[in-house]
Amino acid sequence: MPLRKTIEVVAKLAADGVMRQYAIAGAVAALNYIQPTLTEDLDILVSLEGFEERGSGLILLTPIERALAKLGYAERSDVGIRVEGWPVQFLPVASPLDEEALFQAAEVELRHGEEPAFKVRVLRAEHVVATALRLGRLKDLARIEAFLDQGAVDLVSLKAVLQRHELMPAWKVFLSKSGKQDPLE
Repeated sequence: MPLRKTIEVVAKLAADGVMRQYAIAGAVAALNYIQPTLTEDLDILVSLEGFEERGSGLILLTPIERALAKLGYAERSDVGIRVEGWPVQFLPVASPLDEEALFQAAEVELRHGEEPAFKVRVLRAEHVVATALRLGRLKDLARIEAFLDQGAVDLVSLKAVLQRHELMPAWKVFLSKSGKQDPLE
């Protein structure tokens, strides 16, 4: 599946003002830092500006969905809307960690498969790790181990993010479960 074309569609939505800001998150963001892992979707962290909110408090991604439909992308998968074959999950900023991660995202050259490298906004390694820690799913904890084992995260920056977002208790739980010594000490 052509990841580049999928990201070009997302970038077009941002350029057209459908969303204020975006950055790649999750497993595809991790590709920039660690050895590839299997993923079947593309997570895109987006700013809330321009989103509609309903009385239930549920945030609807209506403007993005409408814009994608106008471009011919209306097919849904279990995690999002298919764009050029990739299920794309748009994740609205929902916490101070998300907001910091989005606005500190780095513009990098991303490589995927045989495609030539292309510029994208990607969460910084410390934010990918902190978000994985916050989510705490088994696959997220495995991703954290990969970052640590491959030396792919700046430990000083990671510690600062974890402290700022009160994730040190979750970090201690992760270390206990993984049997790792604390590299942040």
